Amino acid sequence: MRKIFLTLIFTIFAPITLSLSLFCVWQLERTEALPQLLSYEAEKVLGAQTPLELYAALPPAVGSVSQAIATGDARPILIEQYLEKYNSPLLPYSEFIFEMSEKYGLDYGLMVAIAMCESNVCKKIPEDSYNCWGFENGATKFQSWEQAIEQVAKTLKEKYYDKGMVTPEEIMPKYAPPSVEKGGPWAKCVNQFLEETR
Repeated sequence: MRKIFLTLIFTIFAPITLSLSLFCVWQLERTEALPQLLSYEAEKVLGAQTPLELYAALPPAVGSVSQAIATGDARPILIEQYLEKYNSPLLPYSEFIFEMSEKYGLDYGLMVAIAMCESNVCKKIPEDSYNCWGFENGATKFQSWEQAIEQVAKTLKEKYYDKGMVTPEEIMPKYAPPSVEKGGPWAKCVNQFLEETR
């Protein structure tokens, strides 16, 4: 009985499978001939031989995650994340710090690194001074964070960068002279925190 049942199934499904296979081969031949047919039709319409290529969009893989990636500058975000990590009062001014660094051609992390070494990113400064950078040995009092940030950036540009002093080691003798006599801990500190802003 089992042999009869298997023979019956084979007799029914074999012609169906064969027919589907032949149909698929016929469709494949038509698909392969499609570019030639389109080129021929394009040549008739345009009057010249034109190369033609066909492309098909592939469906996304099951379980894949697709996401649009926006291009932009990550440096302001790095400054923001760094200031947030240390709970700095400068956090609301992270974009402004970046803008002033760009305006005056400074390394984007320099002002944050100096502020970290001089005042633990503004957590230890003279009251109402807005002076996070030990600017002029901490004696200067600024009117606002914005004024302080711009003045420090401008001073770093005009008195240091413009005179060829761009690395912490080159800036240190003029900015933090006592540190030179102690083997340069100020430059080491600034370099360390510059690396952290990357």
